[in-house]
Amino acid sequence: MTASPIPFCDLQRANAPIRKELDRAIGRCMDRSTYLRGPETAAFEEEWADYCGQAHAVCCNSGTDALTIAASAAGLTAAVIPATTLPLTGIGLHRGGAAVRLADVDDDGHLTPEPDAVPVLLYGRLPSALSAPAVLHDAAHAHGWRPPPGAAAAWSFYPTKTLGALGDAGAVTTDDAALADAMRDLCGRDDRLRSRRQITSRIDEVQAAVLRVKLRHLDDWLTERRAIGDHYRARLHPLGLTLPGPSLDHLLVIRVASRDDLAATLAQRGIEAKVHWPLPLHRLDGPWQATGSFPHAEAWCSSVLSLPCFPGLREREVERVCDAVERWFAGTTVD
Repeated sequence: MTASPIPFCDLQRANAPIRKELDRAIGRCMDRSTYLRGPETAAFEEEWADYCGQAHAVCCNSGTDALTIAASAAGLTAAVIPATTLPLTGIGLHRGGAAVRLADVDDDGHLTPEPDAVPVLLYGRLPSALSAPAVLHDAAHAHGWRPPPGAAAAWSFYPTKTLGALGDAGAVTTDDAALADAMRDLCGRDDRLRSRRQITSRIDEVQAAVLRVKLRHLDDWLTERRAIGDHYRARLHPLGLTLPGPSLDHLLVIRVASRDDLAATLAQRGIEAKVHWPLPLHRLDGPWQATGSFPHAEAWCSSVLSLPCFPGLREREVERVCDAVERWFAGTTVD
């Protein structure tokens, strides 16, 4: 009998058990006929700020907009980001007025501490103990992490995120009341001109209502992701494939030579894997400055592979993925 495919991410498995809660939340928005700037947005901003241990949350249209709004409101003129991140990190900061410069990562894949750094918590990995204090963090992969006092964090609620909406949404959290007010003005929440730099970037009431429901389940999902990640690490750490350091396991990433060959082998076995991301930013024509060489970024982007890791992934599926990786690693490609 042919085994069922294992998807990289199956949102239905997490959404199905809470479908009635989601339907009721969406129904409340329809009954009110309030779709922007309503009570769901106000409540979610308060609840998300509290969950993150910060005083304020300002919601917007996307994680990219969150970076733009945070950089613009904070007056960032320069931002240093790792060359291994998603291009949208650099694009968002550039739109916010920052001159973006790429930096290489260290052996463990972390951004080397330096002035103007905007750390990116890739894959849900937590910042290195050596990380320098930063004004802003890209926490798009790090739901469940609490920013340090005095720092702001940009969040994405893209559907596949650990806390995901049913469409696009984002937010910035901060302890700075003046910064929060400036970001609200930049978001263009009504039909008034509040800032010459203003953009229209709002979360809609339906997404806020959905996120309020999902936030109540976030801790359980984080626990489930941690268990899945621990299962993978127990099997694959002896092969030297797992990443060092603590992680929230938004993505379960391994590093392996001949990455593309392993991905193809997994696909033949009905296992979907993805690459986050195949090209370092200095090889892309984006709005950033790249000088010098990036040997560690090159090495990371040519060797990382993300394996299935999502709420509802079954233990037997994790075992099947690990079996396939072990067989490939041992040079055995057939059962």
